[in-house]
Amino acid sequence: MYLPFIFLYAMGVVTRKSLTELVYFALLFLVVVLTMRPKKSVFKNLGFLLGFEGLLFILALFNPGETLVDTPFGPITHEGVYSFFLLLGKAFLSAGTAVVITSSVGFSRILAEMEALRFPRILVLTLAFTYRYLDLFVDETTRMKRALDSRAFGIGKREYYRKLGSLIGEIFLRTYLRNGRIYRAMLSRGFGEFPRVEEPKPSIHTVLLSVLALGGLLI
Repeated sequence: MYLPFIFLYAMGVVTRKSLTELVYFALLFLVVVLTMRPKKSVFKNLGFLLGFEGLLFILALFNPGETLVDTPFGPITHEGVYSFFLLLGKAFLSAGTAVVITSSVGFSRILAEMEALRFPRILVLTLAFTYRYLDLFVDETTRMKRALDSRAFGIGKREYYRKLGSLIGEIFLRTYLRNGRIYRAMLSRGFGEFPRVEEPKPSIHTVLLSVLALGGLLI
């Protein structure tokens, strides 16, 4: 079962207090990547994840401390750089491992493991619907972005980004309304609940990963 490993690994990562303590979990992350052999598209997702999380924690660079570089936004400090990489390492390793495993074994496997571990049924169904509607959200976004580009030819960048901001709010509204139509259509066709997926028995591979994650948690 991969879900216990993800929980143990994430708990071990977020409780570390220094970059040296993250080295063990970084090596374990490499082991996961080598054993799972994810597709090339997964590495693109990891790159996007790293950049997004880097933007989230960029303000940590300006924490009080010994100044390294003066910038128009304030001094970047030694303590700030250390905090930035520590936060980024924690966030990327925990989220990246979940992305690699989920992309490799499939989201239905994770849902089956949640059922085997007696997670509340409403939580499992909510996650299943959320995963199902991600493609719908992407489809609506692509259609509206294409429509915007076809109607915004020749306008300035400022006006374009203003329209793009308005488009983002409209995307969520249209996706919500379309989700409702799809759900009512499912109910009219006799939908009760998602079929249960049989959970494969734990393998030596998953047990070993969980033991390694637990060992890192106890270090």
